[in-house]
Amino acid sequence: MIKFGTIGTSKITDKFIKSAIKNPNCKIVCCYSRDKSRAQELIRNNKLYAKAADNFDLMLDEIDAIYIASPNGLHYEQAKYFLTQQKHVLLEKPLTLTFNQSLELFEIAKRNNVFLMEAYKTFHCPQFSHLFEFVKNYQPFIANLNLNRYSSRMEKVKMGQLDSVFDAQLGKGSTYDMLIYPVELSIALFGPVIEVKAMGQKLSNGSGMNDCVILKHESDVLTNIVCSKASRGIIESEMLSDIATLTFKNVIELEEISLYKTNSQEVQLVHKTNTDKDLFEYEISVFLKMIYENDFNLRDYLLDISCETVRVLNLVESNQEKLGEI
Repeated sequence: MIKFGTIGTSKITDKFIKSAIKNPNCKIVCCYSRDKSRAQELIRNNKLYAKAADNFDLMLDEIDAIYIASPNGLHYEQAKYFLTQQKHVLLEKPLTLTFNQSLELFEIAKRNNVFLMEAYKTFHCPQFSHLFEFVKNYQPFIANLNLNRYSSRMEKVKMGQLDSVFDAQLGKGSTYDMLIYPVELSIALFGPVIEVKAMGQKLSNGSGMNDCVILKHESDVLTNIVCSKASRGIIESEMLSDIATLTFKNVIELEEISLYKTNSQEVQLVHKTNTDKDLFEYEISVFLKMIYENDFNLRDYLLDISCETVRVLNLVESNQEKLGEI
């Protein structure tokens, strides 16, 4: 059984714990927070038999693996600490805020023969296979991906109250907190990126709010992405080829996937929305299976995608700082 520790006490950590306790191959044994009372509250609310900690050193003898859900800007240092202590790391997205930091974590994981995986749910849900098969069978040349969700923090943002998500150093807003989902999905489906065109709208502190991005992949596929934390989007996402078009809602959970043939009026509903699904369960199962089977090939495959995603997000950020031609 893999003994897990957790870092963070937000809603996402609570969701992870609720999913993890359903899996018989792991156990939550330790919860960390800078405020130890918050870790104790998390343990109490989830009825765990676990230790509360406010120091990483106190966790080392307790755990085999760590789930990290701290602010984005803390991912690198925290993951590096546990990887060098030969602990497996399931790290919330983004892997880090810079490409070089991501590569360094990758190398540390290799050197210590441990597993590092980014907690990117979309890869691991069963319906992802429908998108993968569409790419294989129909060879789309353009994708339009939309992720526009009105943030629960927006009312505070309007009043000038910025938490860690909208901190230019810790979170970087929409660019690293939201845009990562469609960017990583496009890289997983179409491969590495060779060109980036991007424009964005930022808060006064430099934190991203809205992003418009075009990616050109090595496969020659073009991906057009619109992403916002300040609005509620309605338009679906789609992949287009000359033979068929695949549409889907929600680039994170891949809901209501439909296939439209170019020369037919028929619409095939490939996947319905499943309100009972728990994507964390799939993610945790993959991570545990990887550890139990010593599947380093899968680790490296997933980390290649995660590192490429951070590289592209860095390019988006620098591209947005350039003035376009008039």
